[in-house]
Amino acid sequence: MNEQELRRAFQKVKSFSNDKFWNWMNFIHSRAYAKAAQHYEEAMAIVLQPKQATAVKAKAKEIREKWDGIATITMDDTEAADLQALGV
Repeated sequence: MNEQELRRAFQKVKSFSNDKFWNWMNFIHSRAYAKAAQHYEEAMAIVLQPKQATAVKAKAKEIREKWDGIATITMDDTEAADLQALGV
């Protein structure tokens, strides 16, 4: 994005109501979470056997849904998360 496009996007976000801002943030956060999941799935496809990768995906879903109670990812669910914990 060039400077003008960045400025226009920033102005748009500044015009959001509180509810609209948090809905947008949750949308963006969910996209980032999905991209991270895609990266891990691609890495598992390279390193693990298909049966192992399937087991890891199932366990990750169980942890997210049953242990943490997160069916949909939101900012509130992960605000305390630190990228260093992921080794990033």
